[in-house]
Amino acid sequence: MTQGTLIRKLCTYTAPNPTRRAIFEFDKLVRSIYTLRYLRDPQLERNVHRSQNRIESYHQLRSSIAQVGGKKELTGRTDIEIEICNQCARLIANAVIYYNSAILSRLLTKCEATGNAKALAALTQISPAAWRHILLNGHYTFQSDGKVIDLDALVAGVELA
Repeated sequence: MTQGTLIRKLCTYTAPNPTRRAIFEFDKLVRSIYTLRYLRDPQLERNVHRSQNRIESYHQLRSSIAQVGGKKELTGRTDIEIEICNQCARLIANAVIYYNSAILSRLLTKCEATGNAKALAALTQISPAAWRHILLNGHYTFQSDGKVIDLDALVAGVELA
């Protein structure tokens, strides 16, 4: 039985049903235990905060992509056009994150090979969701002409202090 099937069956029960009440009370208990762990464990709090920062960075990138050309929202008159616009923005955001991650990965390999501890420390402060180095304005076409960006040549010219 899947989780969805179980929840659907439980939700068909009336509110005073003992099984349903027990499951919902157990859920409250699990959430309370997590909240207590969160409040008592500074490392868990830092991890959650970092995760929230990553999510916020992604949303800021998506917002910047949506605002290209001075727009404030997704364009489209129908639900399908809005969905296409949303999926294109997701594709662009994911391409930016992949591009940055590929560069950061190559920089990490380069810094580990040279033993540059200062550069390694600097790399930990760089987010794959950064976009200041990318010009977002322009017209986007989603097609390939077979050209591949040589990231190794790009990274070869980068020196981290």
